[in-house]
Amino acid sequence: VNASCTLVALAHTHMTTAAALVTLGLAFTAPASRLAPPRVSSARMMCAAVMPETPPALESDCGFDHVPLSIALQSGDFLEADQITRDALIKLAGDSAVSRGYVYFAEVPNLPEADLATIERLWLAYSGGKFGYSVQVKALQSKKVNNNLEKLFDKIGWRNEKGQLLRWLPEKAGANCRDASSLLCGPLSSPAPHPPLRPPPRQANNEFIYELDAAPEGHLPLTNTLRGQQLITALFKHPVWARDEFQ
Repeated sequence: VNASCTLVALAHTHMTTAAALVTLGLAFTAPASRLAPPRVSSARMMCAAVMPETPPALESDCGFDHVPLSIALQSGDFLEADQITRDALIKLAGDSAVSRGYVYFAEVPNLPEADLATIERLWLAYSGGKFGYSVQVKALQSKKVNNNLEKLFDKIGWRNEKGQLLRWLPEKAGANCRDASSLLCGPLSSPAPHPPLRPPPRQANNEFIYELDAAPEGHLPLTNTLRGQQLITALFKHPVWARDEFQ
């Protein structure tokens, strides 16, 4: 199902068959973890993306490859796209972020604007404007939310009916998340660098929603709040969201 949906999505970009296969190959020139079976449960989830009339422009200030994210979003695999986005921000933040496995809030202002714009453009295009950081920023600045992050979490569906932040739990083997109630449990602060934890499938203790029609507006992409709200606050203050295309 994943392969067929991906090929259909690639056809949308008006590539030749040969070019499409080359691009498909590029999407998998990634770590072995990328070659694992899709972490989704149904064809409906994989093929729910919106197809814009014109494919979004892939721009980068540093030669970063945004093709894997484009393919994941085109095929409707929003769970994989969310992880690719998180990985991309870590790499774009620099070697220190890669070594520790997460982005420090002080590194956010230096994230390349063109790359953040490309990431946002892709999320907006293939979700029909439902998912994206700029969607979350608009919700935060709305009268009802009034720049209150706690209210934002309610509005975009990051809290359950008890008012608790949703969570994904690392698999027991190698789990190192002490605060299971924190949104997006990631690696704990530690002097020893290690790769970021990946969320298991939604059916295995992942409480977030990756179906386009079922998720609230602004539900994705996710941002780690394990170490507080400084990261998400810094991300929302990045100047890229002031661009006309995100208004």
